[in-house]
Amino acid sequence: MNVDYHVHALGHRGGQYTKELLLPYINRARGQGVQEIGFSDHDEYLEGINEESIASLRTRYTDIQIKLGLEVSYRPGREEEIKAAISRLPFDYLIGSIHDLDLWMFDHPDYRSGYSSWDIAELYRKYYSVLERLALCGLFDIVGHLDVIKVFGYRPEGDLLPFAEPALQAISSAGLVVEVNTAGLRKPCAEIYPAKELLARCFELNIPVTLGSDAHLQNDVGRDLAYARELLFQTGYRSLMTFSQRRRCSSLL
Repeated sequence: MNVDYHVHALGHRGGQYTKELLLPYINRARGQGVQEIGFSDHDEYLEGINEESIASLRTRYTDIQIKLGLEVSYRPGREEEIKAAISRLPFDYLIGSIHDLDLWMFDHPDYRSGYSSWDIAELYRKYYSVLERLALCGLFDIVGHLDVIKVFGYRPEGDLLPFAEPALQAISSAGLVVEVNTAGLRKPCAEIYPAKELLARCFELNIPVTLGSDAHLQNDVGRDLAYARELLFQTGYRSLMTFSQRRRCSSLL
C-alpha cells in the first residue's frame, strides 16, 4: 500500500478548496503510484476546507482513495479550541504536530535565530515534554513529523533516544500512529522524520506507522515515499495504517 496522508493543497497561502485546486495534487499522486491521498491542511486554514469539493472528486476519481484530514498545531492550553475545530467536519484522521514552543515558531526559517537562545539539550527536553502532552490529550490519530525539532540540524550531543523515550512511551500507551514524513529529506537536517533510531524504537514499542510527504506543492506529492517504505521494511515493519472516518485499518506495506 502506498499512501500520502500529509498533503497541503492550501500550503501556507490559504484560500478555498475547489476541484481546480485539488485536482493537480490528485493527478500527481496517481502518477506517483499513490493509492490513497489525504488532504490535511493546517488548522488555521480550516475555513477554506470544502467537504463538497472532496466528495465530488471522490465520485469522479475511483482509482484513488481521497481522504480528508487536518494537521493541528498543538500547544498546551489549546485543547478546548481544538475540540471545537475538529468537530466541524467529518475528518478521516487528525494529525497532531508541534510547530512552536511558547509561540516561538522554531521550524520557520525566519525564526531560526531563536536557537541561539537555547541550550540544545534543554530545548529537546522541552520539545519532547510537549510532544508527550500531545500524545496524552486524546484528540489525535497520528503524530506528525515526530522529531521536527531537528529541522535546522541542531542536535544535542550523544544518544537522542533518552530525550524522546517518555514521548514514545506516551504515544504507545495512547495507541497513536506515527507518521513517517519525508519532508525532512528536503530540509537542512537532510533526514527523514523520525530518525532511524527513533523509528526502530517505535517498532520495538509496537507503534504503528503511516506515510506522508508533507507536500505544500503538487510536485512534492509522493516524494521519497519509496525510500520511506524501504526504510520501514528494513526496520521490521510489514504494514501501515490507513484511515476512514477516524477508524484505522492495517494494510500491507
